[in-house]
Amino acid sequence: MFNLTELQQLTPQDTSPEYRRQQEIIGGYLNRLGRGFSADYLDDFQIELGRLVALARDQAFLSGLRLGSELTLALWQPLPKKPRP
Repeated sequence: MFNLTELQQLTPQDTSPEYRRQQEIIGGYLNRLGRGFSADYLDDFQIELGRLVALARDQAFLSGLRLGSELTLALWQPLPKKPRP
């Protein structure tokens, strides 16, 4: 049987180059926004955006967990018996 604690070894420990590149792009946008809005406004926006991302992440996790459990249940069912000729 598969040990779920082994999954941690399969996950990347460092951020990918694509992720770091996307952070740089977002940083450029945030710098431009900082010139047009107050720091308090940007902080509030960042907090609310973080909440939205967390909700989306949680929803994606639950969707994957549900799919995995349904697949496990489907595979756990005994095979249908064939009538003998």
